[in-house]
Amino acid sequence: MKSKKTENYFFEIVKGQRKGFVAAIFRFMLLIFSWIFQCFAWCRNWVFDHGWLRRYCPPVPLVISIGNIVVGGTGKTPMTLLLAKEFYGSFQLAILTRGYRSKAEKLSQPTCLCLNKGPLYPASYCGDEPFLLAQNLPDALIYVGRNRHKSSIMAVKAGAKMILLDDGMQHRRLSRDLDVVVMDVHDPYGLGYFLPRGFLREGAESLSRAHMIVLNHVESTEQFEAAKALVRKHSVAPVVGARANVTKIFDFKGEKIESLVNKKVGIFCGIAHPEYFKKTVEGQGAIVLAQHNVSDHCDFDLIELEKFSKHCLELEVDLLLCTEKDRVRFTDGLTLTLPVAWLQIELSIVENLETWKAFIIKAKSDVMRRM
Repeated sequence: MKSKKTENYFFEIVKGQRKGFVAAIFRFMLLIFSWIFQCFAWCRNWVFDHGWLRRYCPPVPLVISIGNIVVGGTGKTPMTLLLAKEFYGSFQLAILTRGYRSKAEKLSQPTCLCLNKGPLYPASYCGDEPFLLAQNLPDALIYVGRNRHKSSIMAVKAGAKMILLDDGMQHRRLSRDLDVVVMDVHDPYGLGYFLPRGFLREGAESLSRAHMIVLNHVESTEQFEAAKALVRKHSVAPVVGARANVTKIFDFKGEKIESLVNKKVGIFCGIAHPEYFKKTVEGQGAIVLAQHNVSDHCDFDLIELEKFSKHCLELEVDLLLCTEKDRVRFTDGLTLTLPVAWLQIELSIVENLETWKAFIIKAKSDVMRRM
């Protein structure tokens, strides 16, 4: 709980929500560290761009990286899932993912989470996002671990014809054919500062490596075009717009819920931008009366969840809601004072769909030609 408060305080400082002399001094100190980080990021990219560091090329027809230039919350894993579904069933597909903050991430040898039979380990071991990918893509090969080089070798030995790197933009030791960069349409450049003063992991000039740019969380064509103009200053890659859509709603017993219209709900989630989940729920016609959040990739305290449930009961809430990413953490189910349901949310391309289709067709053609 203390770490959560510290994290919230830090974000309020970075986003300028905290005012006063102390906050200003803190931001200046963070700015100094961000200059150091920026210098390191530039030097690292320079040595890769000039071939001073060797890169491993997996012997497969096609490798696609899905990543971003900022930390957290742009929608890399949902985009990986969307891309995977475009190729799923056409040929053997492998996904290499880190499993951030999971037990599998700490191991020296990558873990094979999915070998054409769905997830072999629980989310508590391999991470929520890898488990979600394995659950939705049971016939894929999914490897979890920091060392993508070793993961790619395992994937090749298992017969992969195509590799997707989840959050792979900064993992330049592994060569790729295509870079898909996902950006938040509301804040494409992470407040305009490098870590820790802002959220940039690389400078905007790195967008020149992109073969496709996806602006996520698009709400209107005007908003998309405005963000696209900002991106165009640094990249000539095709740009498409995406948005998360609710496809189904289930309770924890697996029963489908047809509608949330006019239902009073409490929501809980452990994602980078909980405000997006709230907006999605409200878009389904529900009335959000309370919210309980934990940090991205962190586990929920069941005692705190039950307290939240009882608080919602006092507010006369009908139902508690969470995301599918949160749902996979409760493999043994979840029993609270109030009934709990989860939303299945998928990305869809809502701007420049023809550009997206052309990109997919070209990628499929490349795989078939190189096999």
